[in-house]
Amino acid sequence: MKLSIVIPVYNEKNTILEILRAVKEAPLPKEITKREIVLVDDCSKDGTTDILKKINAPDVHIFYHETNKGKGGALNTGFKKVTGDFVIIQDADLEYDPNEYQKLLRPILDNKADVVYGSRFVGGESHRVLYFWHSMMNRMLTWFSNAFSDLNLTDMETCYKVFRKKILDQINIEENRFGFEPEITAKIGEMTRTQNVRVFEVGISYYGRTYNEGKKIGWKDGVRALWCIFKYNTSGFAHVVKYGINGVFVALSQILAIYLLVNYFGFESFDLQPIANIISIEISVLIGLFLHSFITWRYKYETTRNFFKVFWYFHLVTGFSFLIRVFLFPVLAATGIDYMNNTIIGILVAIVVNFFGYDKFVFKKKLEDIIYKRK
Repeated sequence: MKLSIVIPVYNEKNTILEILRAVKEAPLPKEITKREIVLVDDCSKDGTTDILKKINAPDVHIFYHETNKGKGGALNTGFKKVTGDFVIIQDADLEYDPNEYQKLLRPILDNKADVVYGSRFVGGESHRVLYFWHSMMNRMLTWFSNAFSDLNLTDMETCYKVFRKKILDQINIEENRFGFEPEITAKIGEMTRTQNVRVFEVGISYYGRTYNEGKKIGWKDGVRALWCIFKYNTSGFAHVVKYGINGVFVALSQILAIYLLVNYFGFESFDLQPIANIISIEISVLIGLFLHSFITWRYKYETTRNFFKVFWYFHLVTGFSFLIRVFLFPVLAATGIDYMNNTIIGILVAIVVNFFGYDKFVFKKKLEDIIYKRK
């Protein structure tokens, strides 16, 4: 069996040769008889590129980006070049110890796992003591990722992730920077439900470095990670939350639209107010179409015809839920339900009808577009 080690590199002239030596010398399980090292230089500016160009080894393959794409972009390039049965991610600094490859690979080699995460927060391995708030941010992001992906990880942001190549080959990577971590976790989480992919976690040591020593991740990457957790998780709790949040924006857009039409665009008269109401509804429907297609369902429009088909189906479902609400109101009123409760029930019914109508009729989620690479 063959192990591929993918190393994204950016401005690591002080550590690149040492980590390369450590990776080449790292002991492997007896089942692994071959290793290949795939380095992707992400347009380094500190002299790292010159060092890499002097390396000439048959098991080391080096690729160069002409522009800086970020860690996710470098990994995406590397993943396309690997030929091993298993793939492990290795940072080019010295924060993670390649001597732990055996431990990381064991659950996969024992046929217990398809993906393994190396956790810095479990087990009794040694850790350098560094930033408290950085650690809290990692744990918070992991918590949100778990809530949305329904995985039970302790360290979503870890570098050490090991994959069977056949699993990795199916995943479409979209993020270029550190958003790669929550993105691939979200897609692995989806695959645990659709393909019964097995995820394990093992404790690892961690020798973190300071920003003065070259650490690159910052608070902006934390914000992006939150967005990626929201964006790429597509099922269960995450789906309901996204639908609810986007639904609030749709409702607010209608309120804002009718306010602007009545107060600033001359629709204040009694005769014109119904027209303003119709216009505001259409505006909110269009905003809903945009938010739900691109965020809630992450639908891929393949042709103009496909867009207009979804456009009319979306209006059809929305109109159907509105009619249900209109006819339900007098029925509930006849049973003695007061106006306020009647309104609340009508809104809830419309929300539920819209959700299932969009999910089953309008968008018909295509996981091969959301998660998997096109064949």
